[in-house]
Amino acid sequence: MVYELEQSLVLIKPDSAIRRRVGALVIDALLAKGYKVEAFREMKVPVPLAKKHYAVHKDKPFFGWLVDFITSARVLAMVFEGDNVIQGIRDALGATFVQKATPDSLRGRYGIWAGINVAHASDAPDTAAAEIALWTKEGGLVHSSDAEARARAYIDKYKTGDADYTAEIRKLVQTTIEQKRSSPNLVPSLEKLFSKDAEGVRQGEISALARSIHSFIEEEIAKA
Repeated sequence: MVYELEQSLVLIKPDSAIRRRVGALVIDALLAKGYKVEAFREMKVPVPLAKKHYAVHKDKPFFGWLVDFITSARVLAMVFEGDNVIQGIRDALGATFVQKATPDSLRGRYGIWAGINVAHASDAPDTAAAEIALWTKEGGLVHSSDAEARARAYIDKYKTGDADYTAEIRKLVQTTIEQKRSSPNLVPSLEKLFSKDAEGVRQGEISALARSIHSFIEEEIAKA
């Protein structure tokens, strides 16, 4: 096997960054594969950066939702480095659509539905280089010698305990889509579930994420 040192941009998306323990478990799982963290930042994504990040999808009908979702609440933006790290991280995450991800993958374990799927990871060396350059220039993501220490401190702070409300959130979303009828209680219910393990997260972020997921559900129902 030929090994090649690579870097990959990884974004722990709002659905898992707000669920503190889930975000910590995802990072821990990637570090356990032997990869190094070269940059680490917890941040809210500005709309212009989100639009540039998802520019490849700008002509697709879901582009607006992608931007709304990634900017709804905080993300954990990181650069991982390692041998064949790009494919290794994508394999660990699993299929892009949560319903197609195997149960042992990170998306299979912690993803919610479709593209509400835990994390983004670069898909090729050229893409990774462009994404890292973009997030360095416009997202304030800086390579630093203490990046991995800060990532591990995040894990140590939030990994303990047994908080994981994936099953409840997934069931609520799935049931609503299958019934083809949204409820006035959907957003408050999502807010309540996401709030259970959201230490230090502002209520406004939790509400914005819940509204974004509600918009996604409404679109899924409309397509049915």
